[in-house]
Amino acid sequence: MKYVVFSKASCPYCKRAEEVLTDNGLDYHMVHFEESQKHVLQEIKQAFDWTTVPMVFEISKRAEINFIGGCSDLEAHLGV
Repeated sequence: MKYVVFSKASCPYCKRAEEVLTDNGLDYHMVHFEESQKHVLQEIKQAFDWTTVPMVFEISKRAEINFIGGCSDLEAHLGV
């Protein structure tokens, strides 16, 4: 499994999600949205009916995408 995290640099929950993935030795990629890109992030949030960051996705080897949720959802998903 690989994880993709949509985040903002100023978000403490985004930093925590990255720590959780790192501490568990998981393969991940952080996508940091800048203020000038907020309209793109807003479209993604709307598509998944989600209001906050981080937005954590799990991607299988077969390229199946599973939206996990935010930081606390990631921790619950991983049992941390």
